[in-house]
Parts: sequence; C-alpha cells; structure tokens
Amino acid sequence: MAMSDGTFGTHRPWLQPRASGLLTWLDSAGCRGLDTELFFPAGPKGPGRREADEAKAVCQTCPVRQQCASWALATAQEYGIWGGMDEEERVRARRRILPDAQESGPLGKKGIDSV
Repeated sequence: MAMSDGTFGTHRPWLQPRASGLLTWLDSAGCRGLDTELFFPAGPKGPGRREADEAKAVCQTCPVRQQCASWALATAQEYGIWGGMDEEERVRARRRILPDAQESGPLGKKGIDSV
C-alpha cells in the first residue's frame, strides 16, 4: 500500500526519503491514485472487513507488493494494509522472521519472501 507523497491522496511528510530514491517503488504501486482510506479500514469487521478485502485485492495484482510489504515490516507500520497484509498479518510475519533477524539483519535470513 502506498501512502501519498503529495502527488495523490493525503500528504504524508514522513515519505520524504522518496526524493532520495529510497521509495521509488511507490511510482509503480497498484494503489497509486486510489483513495488511501481504502487501505486504512475502520475496523476488522463489517464494512471495515470489506474494505480490507478490497484493498488486499489491489495488492494481489500489484507489481511492487514485495517491496511494499518489506518496507512495512522494516518500518514497523502499525496501521493499514501494506503489501497485502493487515496489522495482524504483519505482527505474525514479524514473529516468524524476527528470531532470524539477530543473525542476518532486520528481516532475518528468510526476508519477506517467507511471509
């Protein structure tokens, strides 16, 4: 899930590293141009569940899904749908990869491909 850098959606100043090339994958994001609220559902049930499912469907076809998910895990994003994962799914993914992180960096030996 891509949050806006001011070119679409709501401005998020913390995405300024994009200017230095760190977040260039955002330019190819499947969510580019979509309403960012879709990726931040109101809750895990009812309309929020439907929104989350819609957001995840966008992620399924996104060419930069892995980069998005890796970024969300590496930066410990607490809210929203990122790389096709909701908050709970990211917590579970971090639990699976964190034991290896001490040996080989922030995402462990397996990296995002294991989530």
